[in-house]
Amino acid sequence: MDSLKLRVGYKPVEPTGEEPPTGFVRLEEGASSAVLLTPDEIDPARRYPLFTVLHGAGRQDEALAKAYRDEPNRRQAFFLIPRSLEPTWDLIASEGRPDLDFLEFAYDLIYRRFPVDPLQQVLIGYSDGASYAMSVGLSNSTMFAALIGWAAGFIVLDPDTAETFKTGVPEPRPRIYLEYGTHDELFDFHTVAIPTRDRLIASGFDVTFSADEGGRHWPSGTFHREALDWYFAAAGTAA
Repeated sequence: MDSLKLRVGYKPVEPTGEEPPTGFVRLEEGASSAVLLTPDEIDPARRYPLFTVLHGAGRQDEALAKAYRDEPNRRQAFFLIPRSLEPTWDLIASEGRPDLDFLEFAYDLIYRRFPVDPLQQVLIGYSDGASYAMSVGLSNSTMFAALIGWAAGFIVLDPDTAETFKTGVPEPRPRIYLEYGTHDELFDFHTVAIPTRDRLIASGFDVTFSADEGGRHWPSGTFHREALDWYFAAAGTAA
């Protein structure tokens, strides 16, 4: 892949005279798809956080949509859950960037139809999706307020970003929340989790690290709610 840059910018909602759809909103472009979970009622006078939730290898997007179905009303936020074109994300499974291109399409559509707060955009990822969230989020570090990952196996930076990081990470920097199981059989806690945390801290990032004692390569049942609580508490926003 040549670039991890997202070539899309925030824009205000376009007046259409129609209220935006709510609930489970299906987004599609060609073979790519996502579901946008929205609050039951959308106040056009306010701006809502936008969380993008990235599944792991095997495409568990439908399970994630069920797991997060109550969060839009609870958090007063939007949750975008895309489905990778291949069994996992293009950074791993493709020489091209079909998933990034679809994210650009989805963000552009959401900005034009829904009142998003551009200062409260967050990536959440699981396993391969966590590696993807960290890689895309750090490569577009001024776009996201926070990055949340469960069991990220690696981080790849866009070449231009990697060069920039040599002289300092651009501001604003996303806050980072990481969780790993201490008995993860795929990404060893001591050789993957701890070094990943330490490298991010050494690069100047604010990292909150959670160890799931005895946990394996499967997220704890409390992960996503604890991570969302962390985000909203630090953002100083009621949730």
